[in-house]
This record gives sequence, structure tokens and C-alpha cells, in this order.
Amino acid sequence: MKIAIPVIDKDLQRNRIAGSLSVVGSLCIYNTETKEGSWMKTLDLAPNMGELLPAFERNNISTVITKQVHPMALKVLVNKGIVVLKSVGDELDANLRFLSDDELKPFDMEAAMKFATVCGGECDDCKTDCDDEKK
Repeated sequence: MKIAIPVIDKDLQRNRIAGSLSVVGSLCIYNTETKEGSWMKTLDLAPNMGELLPAFERNNISTVITKQVHPMALKVLVNKGIVVLKSVGDELDANLRFLSDDELKPFDMEAAMKFATVCGGECDDCKTDCDDEKK
């Protein structure tokens, strides 16, 4: 199983989980079978948030561990079968241990809505293909 975890950056702070998924951020792609991670700029995986889900699917990423997630992003990810787990703190290694011990909880809409107050709760702020779904 492959897991995407947004991190502060791919070099100096690669072991600190970022606030949320962002195309201008970085990711750790962790493989639970090999127990190895690879780090990259999110832009190297997808040019925008609308392309991130197809990139996850192409790369067999089935799970995301994040501190926060926009409500619309949570809905889109979950509807496509991607499990979204809430990190405990911001240490990558600790969260990978929590994952292996089955101690991370799935994100629910109530928790995601707390983040919506930060972004104003507007779908336009997510910069995804949400607008096409509304029409």
C-alpha cells in the first residue's frame, strides 16, 4: 500500500507533516510493503489540485495522512476510495508508527469543516474541479 503524506518540504523539513495537501508543497510517498519513503514536490506529481487525484490513482496511492483537509477535498478523495487519516501531531515517523499500530483515525466531515472556517468554506478556495460538478 502507498500512502501520501504532505510534508513541509522535501529536503530540510521532510519529516514534519505540513498543514494540508497543497500543490506548492511537498509529499512523502510511503510504501508500507518496503517500509520506504520517497520525497517530492507535489508539483512534480500533479500541476494543480484537480490533477492530484488522478495522479494518486496512477501511482496506486490508496491513503492520505494529513493534519487538515478541505471538506470538498475530503469528499472527492473518499468518493474515489482513498482513505484520509488524521495525523497525530506533525512528526512523520511517529505517524507511520501510529499507522502500523492502527491508531490513526479517519477524517470525518465534522473535522474537515473546522478547516473550512480557515479557508472561508468556499469551494473556489480549493482550486479543484469542483466548479464543473456544480454546473
